[in-house]
Amino acid sequence: MIITIGRQYGAGGREVAEKLAKELQIPLYDRKLVAFISAHLEKGVSLDELDLTYENLYGSVSPYETMFGDLNVEDDNYLFTPQSKAIKALAQKGSGIFIGRCTNFILKDFDNAYHFFIAADDAYRQLRGDKVYHKSLKELKKEDAKRASYYNYYTGQNWGDPVDYDMIINTGKCGTDKAVKIICDYIK
Repeated sequence: MIITIGRQYGAGGREVAEKLAKELQIPLYDRKLVAFISAHLEKGVSLDELDLTYENLYGSVSPYETMFGDLNVEDDNYLFTPQSKAIKALAQKGSGIFIGRCTNFILKDFDNAYHFFIAADDAYRQLRGDKVYHKSLKELKKEDAKRASYYNYYTGQNWGDPVDYDMIINTGKCGTDKAVKIICDYIK
């Protein structure tokens, strides 16, 4: 089972993805991990050699944590193609939750893939932005503009367009726990 989650900044998409990974006991692949994996695949390291088990990824001490320090994940233009290859390889290998990185587009042809977009109203995002990220709504929207530009450029589609997802969930209305339940109910 493959789950992709796109999200507005401050809507709680990462929290939903983390709770889903824990609930379903499947790996969560985020920006840093996908960049790490793609860099190693480009060097000829196989996925099996990386041992990406749930326990290794989320155990009390992750063997990958110290490796992320030197990794530059900011150069999106250089990384898109190798990251796309890594995302597809991970999806072919087994179940996982993929957050961001145009994964709904990259994995659109996978039969066992479910695509969700997490959104919220400005009041909810502003509250979470202040509390969780210490950022203003204006800063959150600036990040959304970057995400939209990246997504639109690489996919030729519009970021957050409902036709590209199985479901859009408004966490401002239901919260992150209910969003997890909605997704779990949908995929069963």
